[in-house]
This record gives sequence, C-alpha cells and structure tokens, in this order.
Amino acid sequence: MEFLIPLPDHPYYLWQMLVQTTHLREMGYEENTHYLVVYFDGAPTEQLRTFFESDDLRCYLHAYPDTREDRSYGPSMKPWLLAQFFDQFPEEGRKAFNYLDPDVLFTRPMDFSPFERENGCWYGSDTGSYTSASYIRSKGEQLFLDLCLIAEVDPDLVLAHDHNSIGAQYFIKQTDAEFWRHVERTSVAAHRHMVETAEQYHPEGHEHPIQAWCAEMYMQQFATVRAGITPIASPLMDFHWADAPADKWAEKAYFHNAGQTAENGGHFSKTTWQVSPFGKDIQVSSTSASSRYVELIRRTEDIFPDLIWE
Repeated sequence: MEFLIPLPDHPYYLWQMLVQTTHLREMGYEENTHYLVVYFDGAPTEQLRTFFESDDLRCYLHAYPDTREDRSYGPSMKPWLLAQFFDQFPEEGRKAFNYLDPDVLFTRPMDFSPFERENGCWYGSDTGSYTSASYIRSKGEQLFLDLCLIAEVDPDLVLAHDHNSIGAQYFIKQTDAEFWRHVERTSVAAHRHMVETAEQYHPEGHEHPIQAWCAEMYMQQFATVRAGITPIASPLMDFHWADAPADKWAEKAYFHNAGQTAENGGHFSKTTWQVSPFGKDIQVSSTSASSRYVELIRRTEDIFPDLIWE
C-alpha cells in the first residue's frame, strides 16, 4: 500500500507532517508515503526547503507552487494537489492509495488487502453523521439539490449510496487528474454557495447551519458516484478523535488528531501550536488517547533533531 498526504507549506502543517513521518517510520510505511505540498508566493518556506535538503527523510516529497485560480476556500488545495500529482505521474493512478490528512495515525499495523481487491470501489471511514445526503437534507432539501447541481450529479444517484457516506480517510484507486480537478472546482463553488445561503438553510432547532468547511468532502462523495465508483463505509476504518479514552486506543484502526479546539489539560489541542509543539511543555492527561500523540512528538524531537524548530 502507498500513502498520499496533501498539505500546505505552513509550519502548522509541516510539524504535523514530521510527527506523522516518525509514526510512519515506526510502522514501516515511510518509504511508501508521498507528501504533496503546495507552497505560496513563489518559494517554499525555510522548513520545507530543509526537508528537501535533508538525508534523514525517506518519504517522497512533491512540492507545487499554488496556481489555483480561486483560493477563497482553503481545503480545495487537497483535490488540487492530487490533480497536480496525477498530472505529473499519470501511471500512479492505477495504484491503490490510502489518502490521509497529516494529523492521522494508525493505532496498529493494518491489513490493507481488503481495500485492494475490488476495482470500482473506494473505501472510507463512515462519516455519515456530518457528510451524508441525509445530513445535508436536514438543513434544507433545496440545498441538497443545489449541491447536486453544482457537482453535476443526479440526486437519486447520490441518495442510492447515502448509506455509504465516506470521509476522513480513504482508499482510492483507478483515478486520474481530471477527477480531482472536478472535485477542486466544484468544492469552491459549493463552499461559496453554502456560506452565502447559511441563514436560509439554518432550520429552527439546529444549533449550526451546514458545515460549509466540509465542501470538498461533499463534492468528493458526489464525484465518486458520478464517476461510477461505489463508495463503501468500512468499519475496518473506524477512527478515534483526539478526546478518545487511552484505554480504547486499539479498538479502532485510526487516530485522527482533531476535534479538540482548546486546551483543557486533558486532551491535546493541535490548534494551540500554530508554529510547533517541539520543545514545549504540553499538559495532557495519561487517560486521553492524545497522550500517545504527545509521546510521538517527543520521539520526533529525538529522531529528527536537525529538522525540528521551536
């Protein structure tokens, strides 16, 4: 199995990449990992240049200058980066990849064979509670129809696969750059539409309007069925959030270091560390699964002493 991990050239994401690289090395996956990095203003940051110049990293690094026509929606860089990669390496589109974010860890070595067997199927974690057509329709039936129109997909086709709404982590294969260009383009339009209509589609009794930041997840789901690919939500890809109990660590395949928006002394909040957590005092309870992430940060400092920054 190979791994695709897109991210922006910013210290906040680069430190997560380095911590994840430590983890992937320990799991034996580093040499099969491709990091796709978009850099800005015509030149990579000092940290990214150091990564490229280092002999310590064994993963593949691919850097692309940001040439997106519309940068109003930040997460559109993910499908945009995949389009750049498959444009440059079209033969890679025949392979199977585990498509991840840089804040994701494996809780144990994984058997990848179930996700490689069938062509025409993409597997993902079950994220139906916040990415499904049912969730979107709970905010407004017309909003769902509008998003289908933007995605150029038949609403009935989306609904037929609604029980398999996938997100967060994916296994993808048999893909190409044009698929990802479509996701990038439509996610920008979908995000703009959801922001502009937030007040219109905010039903009584709902604390929040639709999560517009998920636009690229919605559009990828819609593009998947539009392309004739069957999405499958696999329980083998269940994941923990940052506030999971430490003693439940082995019960799910992935740890996704997200969902904790502020420091509370119990769980790790990555957003606190916009520059880096290296060399810092981090207060996390040993009963939190994210304590393992803090331990990984400390090991990263030991493994890559010439690459970390404070």
